[in-house]
Amino acid sequence: MTELVTEWSDNPWLLSLALALSTFASEDLACIAGGLAAAAGQIPLFAAAGACAAGIWLGDIGLYFLGMLFAKGALKWRWLARRMSPSKMARGAQFFEKYGMRWVFLSRFIPGSRVVSYLAAGAAGWNLRKFSLTLALAAIVWTPLLCGASMLAGHVVLEYLKIYEQYAIGIMLGAGLFIWFLLQWLLPLFSWRGRRLLYGKWMRLTRWEFWPTGIVYTPVVIYIIYLSIKHRGLTLFTASSPAIKNSGFAMDSKGDILNLFKGSDFLPQHLRLPVSEIRLERLTSFMEENNLTWPVVIKPDVGERGQGVAVVKNKQEAEHYLNTCEEEVIVQEYIDGLEYGIYYVRMPDEKVGRIFSLSCKHPQHVTGDGINTLEHLILADSRAVAMAPFYLKKFALHLNDIPKLGEKIPLAEIGTHARGSVFTDERKDITSELTRTIDQMTQQAGAIHCGRYDIKVPSVEALRAGKHLKILELNGVTGEPAHVYQPGYPLWRGIADLCQQWKFAYTAGAQNRDNGHHVTSLGEILKIIQAHRAKDWYEVTLNTEESRSSDHSQGSSL
Repeated sequence: MTELVTEWSDNPWLLSLALALSTFASEDLACIAGGLAAAAGQIPLFAAAGACAAGIWLGDIGLYFLGMLFAKGALKWRWLARRMSPSKMARGAQFFEKYGMRWVFLSRFIPGSRVVSYLAAGAAGWNLRKFSLTLALAAIVWTPLLCGASMLAGHVVLEYLKIYEQYAIGIMLGAGLFIWFLLQWLLPLFSWRGRRLLYGKWMRLTRWEFWPTGIVYTPVVIYIIYLSIKHRGLTLFTASSPAIKNSGFAMDSKGDILNLFKGSDFLPQHLRLPVSEIRLERLTSFMEENNLTWPVVIKPDVGERGQGVAVVKNKQEAEHYLNTCEEEVIVQEYIDGLEYGIYYVRMPDEKVGRIFSLSCKHPQHVTGDGINTLEHLILADSRAVAMAPFYLKKFALHLNDIPKLGEKIPLAEIGTHARGSVFTDERKDITSELTRTIDQMTQQAGAIHCGRYDIKVPSVEALRAGKHLKILELNGVTGEPAHVYQPGYPLWRGIADLCQQWKFAYTAGAQNRDNGHHVTSLGEILKIIQAHRAKDWYEVTLNTEESRSSDHSQGSSL
């Protein structure tokens, strides 16, 4: 046995092989052993580091393939199956596509993160070439450092390694937080662009209209739980408007809702287009038959918060949109004018409805001065700067363009707060004529008791008179009273109004339940939520030259 050990230690090739194989048991200890062997003169340092790097690289590639085999169903690991649902793997794929190279490289220096990271990379189907190259680079950096330190310090390095492994995550987190603070808050102060971006962050932090939904809705959810206990039904809101599937809770069809108003003068010309190879031809035929001209509005049949909605200005943009969006869409006549959100309420035991909320939606734009770039105009605007990250990404191809003097560049072409539009409280413009028009229009459509209309109207006078209204869409139970997002609207009043919205929904749902209408079960709601989370929410960007050179003064369409 002694002769065998001597033979291995005296033969650099055999020792290199032993070091490479020992990395499968412990990568760091193998590197330390290689450094100690180099210190004893049994093997050159470069050979020890190279052998360890090769073993580490092969072993980590093996973890990648194990993860890939699991994702394909070839391996049945219950403990991993509980942690790797299809939705999580989809999010993992997005994570690796965006941060994969940085994360895989850093994981080499964070003990405890490697196995999980490399299995996840394989399960998510991240690019093998990028994975292997990143691993190789990390191993080339890591192994000489550890082997060299071991050679210089001998057995003392073992004690330092234990300390490092014990505090590595804390050290890395602390260093990461320091670097994040440096990059995100300190360095930007030294440039005008950086200061404007910081000001935009401050606006989003101090104005609750920009806060994440989860924060704003925490007290609302508590109130919803109270309502469900009071009315003895957690999902009663799904019976608030029986004419709409699940009362428009989520994943509802815009086309089905618009069909409730079929034949009405309030409905713009529209067409539902399923996925097919000829839908561009069907679109152009629809426009010819109805004497429509560009632009038109195209949006997914199932969508929310303006995602995937586009004002399409020519046939080339329409073709690009339809080739990008692989789901059923709605093509809608472009309606010029002012856009309003009207939240309508009528309890089932009431003969006449009322308007609870009226808000005007103001699409944002910047005006060129013939001197400054589009990026400068966005950052200099007192309102647009709050949405700067969204706008800078949206107009990434045109940020260095210099708009002409007086040229208006629309930043938000759709009336959605999440896309940059400003909402104002216009409840002062609610009139008996407007209320009567909305009430009659709604009651003719069916059993709709609460929801928010998005409408276009030529003028404020026409709105007050309840004339020339055009329905863009009707949002069901989750359609918010949009006046709460007026800049400066008090947070407590906004939460109170959102709670009132859900009080309407539960009260109407309870009455409809007592009248025999269907209430969606909790199990069905959970399936809808799961489908909502799994849905590919389309965001189609139109960056054709025709789009850039077209008339930028076009207003909002949705």
